[in-house]
Amino acid sequence: MAKFNFSNFKESLNGLTKRAKNIKINRSDSSRYSKGKRSASSDQSLGWRIAKYGFIGLLTFFVICVIAGGGLFAYYVSSVPKLTENKLQSTNSSKIYDTNGSLIADLGSEKRESASTDEIPTTLVNAITSIEDKRFFTHRGIDVYRIMGAAVNNLRHSSTQGGSTLDQQLIKLAYFSTNTSDQTLKRKSQEIWLSLQMERQFTKQEILTFYVNKVYMGNGYYGMKTAAKSYFGKDLSDLSIAQAALLAGIPQAPSQYDPYANPDAATERRNTVLKEMYDDKNISKDEYEKAKATSVSDGLLPLTKKASYEPYLDNYIKQVIEQVSDDANADIYSAGLDVYTNLNPDIQNTFGMSTTQTIILLILTINFK
Repeated sequence: MAKFNFSNFKESLNGLTKRAKNIKINRSDSSRYSKGKRSASSDQSLGWRIAKYGFIGLLTFFVICVIAGGGLFAYYVSSVPKLTENKLQSTNSSKIYDTNGSLIADLGSEKRESASTDEIPTTLVNAITSIEDKRFFTHRGIDVYRIMGAAVNNLRHSSTQGGSTLDQQLIKLAYFSTNTSDQTLKRKSQEIWLSLQMERQFTKQEILTFYVNKVYMGNGYYGMKTAAKSYFGKDLSDLSIAQAALLAGIPQAPSQYDPYANPDAATERRNTVLKEMYDDKNISKDEYEKAKATSVSDGLLPLTKKASYEPYLDNYIKQVIEQVSDDANADIYSAGLDVYTNLNPDIQNTFGMSTTQTIILLILTINFK
């Protein structure tokens, strides 16, 4: 019979105890690892839920803004003026009346000669579209890319850049005041709506012709054909590249770019138009350099004035023009105003007074058409 060895049994028992402790420790470590893994997974899940609800919130806010914006736009365009060809063609001249309501002067109407579509040369078309609306022949009344570009520019710089297309500029001239203070959200909405409607009713050539005949060109002249004949004694088809560029640049600020009063500013503006034409590959390098080197006064005729009113009213009309500029902050030749004055022809005829003797104080009522 084998003898029981207590010492070996004790050693075996100690070995089993140690292995059991190691297993317990390993299980404890595994448990802590599992808990950490579940905690990380829970944090990740929470992050995804926050992101998901945040996205849903932003999407909801965007949808609400679109619906509200659409509703506001629909409300604004519900009162939009009717688009008519006559309105697009008509003059923006201002009318001055005496105290009896009789017309004494129509400023602007006598200085307009309209051009037909086939009278407008390609050079002038390229000059206008290069400086005013590069994508005129591809957009449908509004230019989203231009609007976005103007918005970015206005955020990055202190100066403002317009995003209006040539269509929108024509609508503004035909239906709305050109004063900066009148550029409200309602008017802008109506301007966009009318531009879209105009694109559906008229061809690009017709719209461009309306614009060429509508713009104010300074010194009381309306339309580029009138300006070409008055400034250069030429038809539109006979203009040089430099002259076409000058005319294309004037409508943005007729007084500022007046080649008679401000030749330096007019030259800079003309050269800007020429640079845009060259960048758009509408003129060659040689044509660009030659036109740029041409004096802005080249071919410019002496400025002549014609009036629709009697000569004895000249001083009085000058006073009216000055007061309109001060009171309404408007150019009477391009604003399309009805101006009612205190000129009383009965008193003048009765006492045989001159106009300057009759006028003590100008009292004007100014109405935008």
